[in-house]
Amino acid sequence: MIKLHLPYPPSGWDLYNGWGKTRRLSSTYQKWRNDAGYFIKAPHAPIDKPFALHVALRRQNMRQDLDNGSKAILDCLQHYGVIKNDNLYERLTMCWDSDLPAECVIIIQVCEAGLAA
Repeated sequence: MIKLHLPYPPSGWDLYNGWGKTRRLSSTYQKWRNDAGYFIKAPHAPIDKPFALHVALRRQNMRQDLDNGSKAILDCLQHYGVIKNDNLYERLTMCWDSDLPAECVIIIQVCEAGLAA
């Protein structure tokens, strides 16, 4: 199990500029990914098995969609070598929690066989 405290992730709508071949990381996402990197200590080897990701966020305003931060988190975990590929996640749970020690708390757990369903 890996537990991380991260800054609040950007919305999926704010990750990239452009489309197709001209698509590139937005400055908002680049800054957040850099900031998140200070809190991430990658394991010796990335998780290369199916895993579950549990995310708790401290709500910043009432108009936010809970699921909009998941893509930024998964891509960041892959970028820093915590997970081998974000296509390995089999379960994602997300919740709002006003009592967190950070804006975003995530727990990554390797799935045991047969528990992904």
